[in-house]
Amino acid sequence: MKKILTLNIKQLRTEESFGYLKQVETETANLPGEEPAAALTAAITTFTTNVDAFDDALKASATNPATATATVADDARDAAWRGANNYAAAMCAYPDADLRAIAEQCKAVFDKYGDPTKLAQTEESGVLHNLLQDLEALPIAEINFSVWVEDLKYKEEQFLAAAAERTEADAARQVGIVKETRTAAEAAYRSLVDTVNALAMINGDAEYATFIDHVNAMIERQKAISKARATRAKKEDEKPGEL
Repeated sequence: MKKILTLNIKQLRTEESFGYLKQVETETANLPGEEPAAALTAAITTFTTNVDAFDDALKASATNPATATATVADDARDAAWRGANNYAAAMCAYPDADLRAIAEQCKAVFDKYGDPTKLAQTEESGVLHNLLQDLEALPIAEINFSVWVEDLKYKEEQFLAAAAERTEADAARQVGIVKETRTAAEAAYRSLVDTVNALAMINGDAEYATFIDHVNAMIERQKAISKARATRAKKEDEKPGEL
């Protein structure tokens, strides 16, 4: 007697869970379509409704208003870095030798850290933190460079605030509506599986064979993926630490 295999769907990553459930939703077209048992009709309807709600929640979570704010703030700090770097470079040609020497020290700091605007946002913040500390240790006021450094520092603080807001919003979505709809969709999936298995046992599996075979193939594939990931993680953990 054919039977849908067991899959611990709760252990899947959020996007994996949704992808798997969406595939199962597609496969429900292979279940009896003419006068099916009332229990099966209810199970399919509940399942598809909850998967659609899970889908809507994921789409909503991907649209984080704070992301746009963080992007604007990132662009602003990039522009501030370029302006400060260009000013330091221009001052290296200043006629007064003493002031020119200070400008050259400033430019050397910029050259030391390179262009951070091409880095990932978090990495850029780390570079700017060190850059600003080094610049503030120099007599930058003497070449009217303080205003440039203060502007870059302010723009970096604005970005960090926007990034924190983005992270908080993402976390709230993850533990909120996404978690709620995922839990409901996975519960509806388990109910559908139990219903199909029960009907196949009672009525024979002929009408359910295609659905069962296809879902089992997906389960086996997902188990293989999860096993491979666990193996990779274990190998990473077993790597000897660097001395």
